[in-house]
Amino acid sequence: MGLTLKRKARFAARAPRDVRSIRAALLLPDDREIFVHIRNMSNGGFMAIADEELAVGTWFGAHIPGRGIVRAQVRWFESGMLGAQFEKPLALQPVT
Repeated sequence: MGLTLKRKARFAARAPRDVRSIRAALLLPDDREIFVHIRNMSNGGFMAIADEELAVGTWFGAHIPGRGIVRAQVRWFESGMLGAQFEKPLALQPVT
């Protein structure tokens, strides 16, 4: 028996996330560099743990091992965790 909704879903389906444990440097607009631990990543962005609060909307360069520096924006920050969206989607290989 299939499940159907009588109303439209409130949220669009998310891209699959790969669980990661990556230490990455964020290069901030004021020329500071802070380090974060990326916990999961999709082709559109990542979630990371940060010791320093970053304002929503802040653009930065993320130095991701094997990718170089990619531009991203803080989309949310709460309780030491941040969500970031890449300026351009990345082509990620699935983790096996």
